[in-house]
Amino acid sequence: MSNGADEPEEDSESESVGPFGLARAFQPLTDYYRSIFADLFQPVIQTYEPMSHIGEMISKRLVEASGVDAMLRETFEPLREHFREYWRDVFEGFGSLKERIYPPNLHDATPSVEEFEQLLLEEGIPLMWVPGPKVVRALLDVPDAVERRRIIGRRWKGIVNHCEAVIEDVDHPGLLEYRGFAIDCVAALRDGHNNPAQALAANLLDSLMQAHFSQSERAKLTSHRLGKFDLNDHGIRVALTFAPVWYAHAEYWPKNGDPIPRVFGRHPSAHGVSRSQYSRINAVYGLMLVTSVLKFFDVELAR
Repeated sequence: MSNGADEPEEDSESESVGPFGLARAFQPLTDYYRSIFADLFQPVIQTYEPMSHIGEMISKRLVEASGVDAMLRETFEPLREHFREYWRDVFEGFGSLKERIYPPNLHDATPSVEEFEQLLLEEGIPLMWVPGPKVVRALLDVPDAVERRRIIGRRWKGIVNHCEAVIEDVDHPGLLEYRGFAIDCVAALRDGHNNPAQALAANLLDSLMQAHFSQSERAKLTSHRLGKFDLNDHGIRVALTFAPVWYAHAEYWPKNGDPIPRVFGRHPSAHGVSRSQYSRINAVYGLMLVTSVLKFFDVELAR
């Protein structure tokens, strides 16, 4: 059985880290190196800068005759060589750190903090492990949420393929049963069974959260009554993985006459079954969320 979808279709191209939160993760290190750099070079700058403004030839010749100019060059050149090697090592270290923090799909097109907040918290788009790097780049290159939703609608087949690859890579013994149900979501979507795929994804997400978090931990990651999810309140991987999960748990109360949302939500998937909530694109959102959370536990759980 298949439900119709109003989104366009197009085939695609077929260790928690702390102690800093996301927005402040690299700032202390950046400030530290900036201060070291400034302290080391300040004496040289203070000596050399006034000389650079000597306008008269006689003064320049006196400086040259005094040997100060040569001395500065002799002092500065080794320092420059030292810092060229030093900063090369620093930036190589940044690259290594980025690869440890971010999954492979974010290595080539790593969003800024502002982009993370927009896509994860304002639009509920998972970015950890899925979708693939080309889709991530496409999502970052368009100006608004409407265009990003259209991209996910057009590239759904490629996104499903990438989700399948990530799911199949999950090998933690405690997650194998969940992995099997996630593969069922993939199969259902491929076969055009969008409604069952979305329902299974929503319930599988709930089961993963129930199995691996206490009630208080789940509340911190999903409750909208506690206020907006703050990326800085969590380790980087936790923040990036569960911010869109928080978005998907937006409150929906049929008894209060709340309209059924058109974007994917855990509560309307369970309590607002309708053509407004159920669609292929929302099933893809659900699959991406489940894949991201499943892989998070695969990486973080003790073995």
